[in-house]
Order: sequence, then structure tokens, then C-alpha cells
Amino acid sequence: MEVFSMNKKALTLAILFSMATTGAFASDLVTTTVNNSGKLSKLQEQAVLLTQKQLADKAAKDVATFPSALALNEVKTVDLALKNNRTAKQSMWAYEAAKSTVSATAASKNPSVGYSYSATRARGATDASSVTERGTNGFSLSVPVYTPSVDAAIDGARYDREGAGASYEEALQTAKLTAISDYYTLIMYRNLVDVAQQSVRDYDGHVTNVQAQYNVGLVASSDVLAARTNLADAQTTLITRQNSADVAETDLNIVIGYPVSTSIETADKEMRYLPYNVTLEQAKAYALLHRATLVKSAMDVKSAEESVKQAKAGYLPTVSLTAGKNYASDDNYRGTSNNGWSVGANASLDIWDGGSTRNTIKVREAQLESAKEANLAAVDGVLYDVQSAYLNLRAAEQTISSTKVAVEEGQESFRIASLRYRAGVGSNLDVLDAETSLTTARNNYVQALYNYNIYVATLEQAVGVPLETPVGHGAPLIANSDSVNTLANLAAQVTK
Repeated sequence: MEVFSMNKKALTLAILFSMATTGAFASDLVTTTVNNSGKLSKLQEQAVLLTQKQLADKAAKDVATFPSALALNEVKTVDLALKNNRTAKQSMWAYEAAKSTVSATAASKNPSVGYSYSATRARGATDASSVTERGTNGFSLSVPVYTPSVDAAIDGARYDREGAGASYEEALQTAKLTAISDYYTLIMYRNLVDVAQQSVRDYDGHVTNVQAQYNVGLVASSDVLAARTNLADAQTTLITRQNSADVAETDLNIVIGYPVSTSIETADKEMRYLPYNVTLEQAKAYALLHRATLVKSAMDVKSAEESVKQAKAGYLPTVSLTAGKNYASDDNYRGTSNNGWSVGANASLDIWDGGSTRNTIKVREAQLESAKEANLAAVDGVLYDVQSAYLNLRAAEQTISSTKVAVEEGQESFRIASLRYRAGVGSNLDVLDAETSLTTARNNYVQALYNYNIYVATLEQAVGVPLETPVGHGAPLIANSDSVNTLANLAAQVTK
């Protein structure tokens, strides 16, 4: 009884120790700054320290790596974004993981080699002096021959890998568009700063003229007040435009992975107009053949098909060849005698699994149909993106011409109104209205150029123009690709 009691106590202590070390007594209470009076838990402190260390390391690296000022053109802007964009990097690592998953899944088809060793020492039940020692060594080889479930899983992993690669391409395309958009935005706001500065100079000159007229009694004080009010409004607009330009510079630094305080000088001082000679039909056909997101959605369908095959493999047997070599001994631990060998084959088949395979097939088939619908939705989305960007591009193209004419006419109207006022035959209101109209026309012209170039970049992203193609130079590639005929030929093959 004493021995039993001691053993019971030892067992209890062992169980308690196991539960303590495995977390069986761990609290389920989640301690957050919300339910803990703003205090950080130990795990939260560790997470904060990790983030702070990363930031400190980054700050030290930034000081050593990045200059305080940076000269950019379109090509360099895109290159830096593709290199440093964090979202794209995440997609890259997802792609790397998908590639490794293929290898990991395919490893199930490789032969497996095993080794086992065991040793026992036993005392006789009736004769306490009788002790038996036994050692066993074993080598085994198994070669898969027929594994339909694994085969389907490998093919599915390959489709997932291609889909992940397409997602990475799409992420890079998005990074390119974002970078060039921020680059154009910075130029646009700096152009608007120039417009605002010119407006301030125009109003300031007019105030000087009105004050001179007032000093000799030719105009009323109301003219001076009106001119000064418009000058103050122009100065306020200038401050707003400059702030917008500074924010745009910060945005561009973020997208290219540079510190936000980096001063950027753009090679392009204003946006240009380059004709983009493609038809809507050409753009849509090229997109259906080259847009990465469509590759991704199609790969998802193929992967779902393999998942269905994998589920149906539950009704099929698996077969493998086996071989083994064993060494055993009844009088020592080494087990180096009484050797034997074996060669054979294993086959297994579930006769009945309670409906698990049948229901799994239903799940996978539903997922396949969902993937097919998602693929069609992706096609609709791409075609919408292409058409929207194309129509906006053409509208902006027409606006460029009209706003340019408005600027030229506004300049002449302001010149004439100013001359008439100085000659005493025009009104102060005429001058102020003319300057307001001129400033509006200048702003509209800058905005039209910006919109056009943005829609060109958006269209090229929507159709899947290669990353290495400079922005705005994708038109010849699209027009000369013969994508319309290629797509028609593919459609004809499918319908046969």
C-alpha cells in the first residue's frame, strides 16, 4: 500500500508538471490596453519593442543610404517603386512560398527510406535472476506507385504557383501606376503653384495701378479695396497650392521607399501631351490576353479543378512498393544477428468512410463553380477598367485643346482690360474678372494635362503593358500586337 501511495503521488506530480509546461493552466483572458487601464501586457510590450527595434534599424539605415535630395524622372521613379514597394514585396514572398509549396507537395512522390532501432531488457516473472536482452535494427524502403490524391495536389500547387506569380505581376503593375501617378501629381501641384504665383503677381500689379489711380483722384476707394481683396485671395490660394505640393512630395517619397523628408526635383517641369493612337477594341483584346489578374483568376479555376480530382481520389486506391531489411538478437542490445529481408506491395482503399468523401466532393465542386464565377467577374472588371480609362483619356485629350485656347484668349482679355483701365475707359471689375478667368483657364489646362497623362498610365496598367515599357510608350505595342485577330482565333478554336 505504501508503494502504491508513493507511485500515485509521483504520477499526480508528473501530470501537474505536464499541464503546467504545456499551457493547460494558461489563462484565456486577453489582456489589452482597453481592458487593462491602458497598460501593456508582457506580449504587447514585446511586440512594441520589436517594432521599435525595426524602426531604429531602419532609421540608421536611412541615414547611411538615402540622400537628403533626389533627382527623379519617370523611369527612375518607377524603378525605385518596383524595388521598394512593400505591398509588391509581400506578393513576391507569397510567390516564393507558392514555389516552395510545389516542391514540398511533390516530395510525397519520392521514395522514403526509414531506419528503426529498439532495445529491451526484461526480467522473468517467476525467476528474478533471469534477464533477457533484445536488440532490433530495421531498414525500410517505400516507393509510391499510384497516388491519385497526391498527383492532383501537385497539379493544384503548380496552378497556385502560377496564380501567385500573376498576383506578384499585378502588384508590380499597381506599384508602377501608383508611383507614376504620384510623380505626375507632384508636377501638377507645382504647376498650380506657378499659376498661383503668376496670379499674385498679376493682382499685385493691378493693386499698384489702382492705388496710383486713386492717389490722383481718378477712382474710388472701393476699387482699391476690391483689388486688395482679390490679391489676398490669390495669396491664400498660393499657400494652399504650396501645401498640396509638399504633401504630394511626401506621398511620392513613401511610394518609392525614401524618407518623407527627402527633397525631390523632377526632371519634368510640366506634363506633356503625346498622342495615344490605339482603338478601344485593340486595348480590350490586348488586356484579355495579357492582364495578370486574368491569369490569376484562370489559375484559381484550374486549381479548383484539381481540388475536385483530389477529393474524388478518396474513392481510388493507393499503391506502393516496399522493401525491408531487419537485424535482431535475443542476447544483446545491438541486434546484429538473425537478419531477414522482405519485399512486397501495399494497397489501400477506403470501402466506406461515412460519406466524408462524397461531401468533400460536393464542397470542392461548389468551390470550383465559385472560382468560375470569379473568373468571369474578373473579365468583366478588366473590360470595365479598360473602357473607363480609354473614354476618360479621350475626354481629357479633347479638354487639353479647349483649355489651351482658353488660356491664350484669357491672357489677351486680361491684357486689354488692364490697358483700358489704365487709360480710364475700363472698369476695375473688368480687370478683376479677366484675371479670375485667366487663372481658372490656366488651372484647367494644367488639370487637363494631368488627367490625360494619368489616364494613359491607367490604361496601360489596365491592359497589362509590360513593366519595362516606359509610361506613355505602350500604344505601338498594343496597336501592333494583332491581339484582336489572336483573340478571335482562340475563340474560334474553343467553339469548334
